[in-house]
Amino acid sequence: MNKFIVFEGIDGSGKTTQAKLLADYLNGIYTCEPTNGEIGQLIRKVLGGKNCEKESLALLFAGDRVEHIKEIEHKLIENMVICDRYVYSSMVYQSIQGIDIDFIASINRFAKIPDVLIYLDVSIEESLKRMGDRDSKEIFENKEILQKVNKKYMNIINERLFEPKNGYILINTDNKTVEEVHKEIIKKLMDKKIIL
Repeated sequence: MNKFIVFEGIDGSGKTTQAKLLADYLNGIYTCEPTNGEIGQLIRKVLGGKNCEKESLALLFAGDRVEHIKEIEHKLIENMVICDRYVYSSMVYQSIQGIDIDFIASINRFAKIPDVLIYLDVSIEESLKRMGDRDSKEIFENKEILQKVNKKYMNIINERLFEPKNGYILINTDNKTVEEVHKEIIKKLMDKKIIL
């Protein structure tokens, strides 16, 4: 049976790179949130600095996810699906903006439970250093917010909110090459028997 694997972590942790590498390694399908659909494109505008009420943004993410889950379920029929960000990002980012976690959970109650969540941990300093190479930054990419985001992710993992079927894999990416992190991910997925 094909697996649904989710990557999470603060900005600059290596999520996108590692999710794409894993999708290639497994000959699976890479996907991300926000999606490239119409709702996802609107979300990207907001993240780029366009004004939007925080509740509206939470609802946009939930709406984008409804469409995304349909695609994921269809793709899982024939392939592994590797997702760069998912409902956990909504729980983290919307809650640090002051939205009640129960409201976030409610509007995302339809979300498919992943088989495993891979959380890539990175120090705030390393995250900022890595993001310094980017052409543009989003509204959540500053030291103070990254600290809150990291703490909230740890709370969600420790409280086992929306717990994946096979739990969590935590990997620190500080002072590791892309290849070292990739190998560690593969090993831990094999240890959990998610992949062979």
